[in-house]
Amino acid sequence: MTGLARAAALLEIGRSTAARYQVLAYLAEHPQDAAGLCLLARTWQAEDDFGEMRAAAAQAVAVEPEESEGHRLLAFALVGLGEPAAARANALEAVRLAPEDWRSYAALAMAEFDGGHRIRAFRTIRRAVLLAPDTAGPHYIRAVMFQTIGRNRAARRSFERVLAIEPENTDALTGLGRVAVAGGRVSAAAGHAAAVLAAEPNDRAARTVLDRALLIGLGGVGIMAVWFSGLLGTFGREPWMWAVTPLPVVLWLARFAWVWRSLPPSVRRYARGLPRTDRRARARLGALVLCAATGIALTVVGVVQDAGTDPTPAVQIAFVVHIGSLVVAAAAVMVRDGQVAAREPASTDLLEEHRESAEPARWALRIVRNGSVVALPAWLLSIDPPAPWGTRAIAGLVGLALFLGNAVWSRRRLIRRPGRPNPVLGALLVPLSLAALAELAVIVACTVLPPAAMPLPDPAGLPGFFAIGFGLLALAGWLPYAAYQGVTGLIGHPRARRIP
Repeated sequence: MTGLARAAALLEIGRSTAARYQVLAYLAEHPQDAAGLCLLARTWQAEDDFGEMRAAAAQAVAVEPEESEGHRLLAFALVGLGEPAAARANALEAVRLAPEDWRSYAALAMAEFDGGHRIRAFRTIRRAVLLAPDTAGPHYIRAVMFQTIGRNRAARRSFERVLAIEPENTDALTGLGRVAVAGGRVSAAAGHAAAVLAAEPNDRAARTVLDRALLIGLGGVGIMAVWFSGLLGTFGREPWMWAVTPLPVVLWLARFAWVWRSLPPSVRRYARGLPRTDRRARARLGALVLCAATGIALTVVGVVQDAGTDPTPAVQIAFVVHIGSLVVAAAAVMVRDGQVAAREPASTDLLEEHRESAEPARWALRIVRNGSVVALPAWLLSIDPPAPWGTRAIAGLVGLALFLGNAVWSRRRLIRRPGRPNPVLGALLVPLSLAALAELAVIVACTVLPPAAMPLPDPAGLPGFFAIGFGLLALAGWLPYAAYQGVTGLIGHPRARRIP
């Protein structure tokens, strides 16, 4: 067996360092061997050292400029280093030299994707899949691309296709776990992560999925359930609300019990130890206690208030404090997550989940921000006294067309020009999505509700009022920023940045 063959065999079983020693010994005698240089680049790729990988691949390209593998490896290295334009040039050269090799198209797809050309990226990776439908690689890359833009169902199908081809592929199992967490399927996410950790106990990505499932999927939802129950306590003066107020907590406890029974024994043991060993778990317990305390106080003052009267000052103060408790709890949890990720290298990064959610959250923010302008007339025409149905219907149809058109346009713009990962924005995905739905509900209600149902019912009017108000405030804050960025861009200011 030659030195390169031994190195390739070692690399195949995951021994990249031993493989590199073999390659370096071979290159000492054959310094201009392109195959050896490419294999050296692959050993660095196995360790995610893209700087060394680029150096080795560039040498291979210099030695054999008409060999596709060197260009392809150089493109992958440049993608890893965040240089999509240079990566695209090398990937195109690899495609020219090997038009039937799916790996060249995969490199090109990744370069296009990182460069913000999402539509071209998906067309290119589709070509790679067609060239190698029974190979796991192109399906996995497409799954990751789908997941990045929030298309979790498509990502799940692609990950499942990878596992159909390679049942032991731990990366695909971890990907399915991430998709399950995003969909709120805690037991499925924990099961996938546990399967990976059983085979590779030190797999950081799988451990991150497990922590997200337990701390966010169970703990975070529990905080929101307790807080929302407290919010319902505002109306405790109405006897029929006494059964409704605890309902969110009861439903969460029932779900918690069902999920707990479905978790693998190893995950249950791990979860029991989290409050003792993980500061992030303790931060969430503190947030739960804080929201419960303010919620109980709000419920008590709401119950003692006379039915049919306006809220007393005590109720108003308790309401404001309860709203503030959620803000404080969310800030404390995110700060603790950031501290643990920064100061404890062995820990997992829970903010990664929010960074991954930043793009759909940015889309929801743009819908709410721009949609507030078209939802406001619909809301004004529907409150007391309401406008005639014909007027409302025309205004509502125009507003609906503008609202949906803005949503489509914003989505396409984000595909072409994605923003920076922002964990704070990602954490607001759910409330921003609900605000967008509230604005849409106002427009639809304005269009279709007959005069007998007017003025706008409170279940649509109140959420719509808050959503539109938030959207207008966001728009008012964004316009000066956009104007500044536009002016500095026109005059060529060195610090001008692209408008998010």
